[in-house]
Amino acid sequence: MMLSLLAATFTFTATATGVGKGTPVEFMFVGPGSDRDYEAMFVLDQSVDEFCKGLEKAGIPRGKPVDVATCNLWPVGVPLTLKPAMTDFVESKMPPELPLGEIIYTGGTRQKDGSCDANTNMPLSVFSTYTLAQSPLVFDGIYEQGNVYNCHLAKEVKKGTRVSFSLTWDDETKTKPLLVTFKPKKATEALREISLEALHGPVEVLADFDPELTIEEAVFISRALAEKIDSVHVKFNGHRPGHLFYRAFLPLQKWTDRQERLTQPFELELLESSERLVFIEEDWSVEGNDPKLTPKAISYAEAKNYTKTDTCFIYANAYTKLKRVYEAMAKLKDSQVKVWYVFGRYDPPIQIASSF
Repeated sequence: MMLSLLAATFTFTATATGVGKGTPVEFMFVGPGSDRDYEAMFVLDQSVDEFCKGLEKAGIPRGKPVDVATCNLWPVGVPLTLKPAMTDFVESKMPPELPLGEIIYTGGTRQKDGSCDANTNMPLSVFSTYTLAQSPLVFDGIYEQGNVYNCHLAKEVKKGTRVSFSLTWDDETKTKPLLVTFKPKKATEALREISLEALHGPVEVLADFDPELTIEEAVFISRALAEKIDSVHVKFNGHRPGHLFYRAFLPLQKWTDRQERLTQPFELELLESSERLVFIEEDWSVEGNDPKLTPKAISYAEAKNYTKTDTCFIYANAYTKLKRVYEAMAKLKDSQVKVWYVFGRYDPPIQIASSF
């Protein structure tokens, strides 16, 4: 009885585009007027706005779309059952390392006023087979477009065929949010808390790193999260304001080579008793294909004038506490920086800007 009270169904109709058999399908459904119908199976008979409002009126809760700026890298929502099933119209052959995920409703096209923005083509993609933040329906995993292209091939459906579909969900399967703080000498307890919660179903975790942790400890914890835990079942999304997403502690060492970078970030060097903020000026007027790079020491206040980069690399001794890192980040609050990476070094004094 309880399940029937929590369940909901939404019914809608869509018209087949008539794409050829074997055509790669990037969208199961698009909205009216979309220019993506050549790679979609169906076009909705109603507007995208009406579709989204219908889902929510039926009681299907809005989840959360991918938003790289806020470090929400996993799409989140309740699993939905589509009838007729997608497999009735599309043949899917996924790579072994990328199993087919659940359909979820993220509300990706919804605006602050609750409406759908139908003025661009991208929001008119209603159900994408790859992770597309603007699509209200997506799979619950991370499906990069290049990794799943050609994985879904159209079966033969006559153009103009109208099909009635239903989407059903059950609140018992709703992803649960969980805030976990990693503290010095307490990482095992935090990991155990995540594991126990995940026994009862999918979990969306906001992992916070205590200011008393060292960079070395944060790197160790982050490696464990990336290699062993972060998954469709346990999704790490977001971070506390002023703190760092766990992947900020896992930069690639090759990124420290200025000559190999496609773009230049700020470089913030935290020395034992001082700090140095660097902006790398690029001069493309020189001969050759690469610019001349000139490091320039700037103040925190000056950083807001350099709007071409939204990234900052922080270099510090690996035993530096995160408290100092967070305090330095706060001094750049008026700048454009949204993306942070921390490089822990074991060889003081740290020499990263020796070309001054």
